[in-house]
Amino acid sequence: MNRFYEYSDRLGAPLEAFTHLADATNFPILPHWHYFIELIYLVEGNLLVTCDDAVYAMQPGDFMLFPPKTIHTIDYLPAEDKQLHGFLPERSADSCPQVARPQEPIPNQTHDAILPVSKLHTENLFATPKRKIVYHVLKFDLGFLQATGNMKNQFSRIISLAYEKNPANTMFFGDTLKEIEPEILFSECVLEMQQRRFGYDTVVCAKLATLITAMTRHWMTQGMNLDEILLSSKRGNYEFEHITEYIETHYKEPLLVQDLAQRCKMSYSYFAKLFRENYYQSCKEYIEFVRINKVTDLLLFTKLDLNYISQETGFADCSHLIRTFRKWKGCTPRQWMREYSSRAKQETT
Repeated sequence: MNRFYEYSDRLGAPLEAFTHLADATNFPILPHWHYFIELIYLVEGNLLVTCDDAVYAMQPGDFMLFPPKTIHTIDYLPAEDKQLHGFLPERSADSCPQVARPQEPIPNQTHDAILPVSKLHTENLFATPKRKIVYHVLKFDLGFLQATGNMKNQFSRIISLAYEKNPANTMFFGDTLKEIEPEILFSECVLEMQQRRFGYDTVVCAKLATLITAMTRHWMTQGMNLDEILLSSKRGNYEFEHITEYIETHYKEPLLVQDLAQRCKMSYSYFAKLFRENYYQSCKEYIEFVRINKVTDLLLFTKLDLNYISQETGFADCSHLIRTFRKWKGCTPRQWMREYSSRAKQETT
């Protein structure tokens, strides 16, 4: 088991948005990493946060970005440090309790991963938390963002560059980016994901794109030079930069990884390696990811039968659709719909 890896369902749940209310069973958040970008907006309380070796003190109104594959923790800010605020360059993560004295996380044996909360919590279900902590969480696979492939690549590079240049860049104070009203943006994303009305994913993706764009503009005003990103994009392979856009446009057609590699004038092995490095999944997985998301939309918002849906989403036939759906969702489309309908009724009662 990977000691710090938290599994993310990148096909079944490429977008997550929820409000975390800390209690004795789910806090503090132990060291972990995942392939998603994660953002947290602090509503109430004070947090001590680590991201790799960087340490931050958060106050209500602040929000924080964790780039993919960074090991991060979220903990109570000690009472004696209440005056601290922002990036703390004089401290290292090794001085923070969750890193210095790591607890044993709950194992996620199904996915050879962890759940980043302590096993001790299960033995102390009725303990009173130290202080009230409430924060909104947005977690998402950048590949799911409804933007052009080129823009997704640029966002990915910009986020990585911002963090590498200065870890302080990934924390935003309450008075920063007021023009986009971050608290409202976060809470509206949470509401959209809870209600899941028609087009909810489009709405959330639009808000995420607004947020990332605002962060990028802020970094530019702070002196971050985007020339190296834009120049590297111009020097790169245009077809590869736009390959996810091509997949999302042509998902109804037969799509072979070998043909996509040829389209990018690359060998199969190099294309496959580069795709995984950029999108953290194989090209075949991404194609299935796009198609299954189209399937779930049609299941939720139309009464079309599975034979028609399979034709509309690029599957060879209904059996192929059901096999692929079961592979990623763990059940058939009909079972998934029954479970979704049952869950939706419970949430409305």
